[in-house]
Amino acid sequence: MGKASKVIFFDVDGTLFRHDCRVPASTVEAINKCAENGHYIFLCTGRGASTIPKEVRDLPLHGEICSCGTYVSLYDQVIVNRGVEGADCDKILKILHDLKCPSFVENPDYFYYDPDYLPEGFHKVIDTMHANYPGKFRPIDMLPARINKMTGYPEDKALIPQIIEALSPWFDVIVHEEYSYIEITVRGFTKGTGVHAVLDALDIHRSNAYGFGDSANDIPMLDEVGYGIVMGDAPQALKDKYIETDSLYADGIANALKRFGLI
Repeated sequence: MGKASKVIFFDVDGTLFRHDCRVPASTVEAINKCAENGHYIFLCTGRGASTIPKEVRDLPLHGEICSCGTYVSLYDQVIVNRGVEGADCDKILKILHDLKCPSFVENPDYFYYDPDYLPEGFHKVIDTMHANYPGKFRPIDMLPARINKMTGYPEDKALIPQIIEALSPWFDVIVHEEYSYIEITVRGFTKGTGVHAVLDALDIHRSNAYGFGDSANDIPMLDEVGYGIVMGDAPQALKDKYIETDSLYADGIANALKRFGLI
């Protein structure tokens, strides 16, 4: 990589990929061209490393930030891998059960869930995840006493403040009201801390970094880079604060990469 190299960070869901859209051909072509031009390509996602779709992994990636910054790789080297470990894991799972918040636990290799606690809405989520990521889900009794991240689906939204307070010794909570779920992330770790780790490792200034996202968990990433870019169907509050491009469906990635002279 030359001195002119830039670093581009891409959120996955709603930015690169949707199950109803997949990765648009224009996005694949543009990112391949970006890599050919000598720029670094990184994922920056809330997803665990075990559930990155194959067509996303097939992009010319130099590394990935997963589980909101708790897992970061550069080439084939893992440079960050943080989680809550030991007896605290049982305490955390009990809190979520008592506060009626079915969840799945994310670690780099597998996702875990409680097959004995499947309320109707959560049952559908698990069925979908099993179908999309066969072999990646395991019952909670196989959890190796380590939690990189969790995603919860509160049965009673009125209990969300109590969930946030009860988990505060270990986690921060991002509430996605539009999707009716919460992301439970290790305290002090965000997509932004992941970006910072990558820029430090590559010795590249944030002024040469670009980030693409579409939702609340992308804010730390967008704030850490020199150019924070949001998709055209992102919430209005994000479009008011960051640079807006077109939607995933309307060649938003390709159009922005051209706009900034990266391709």
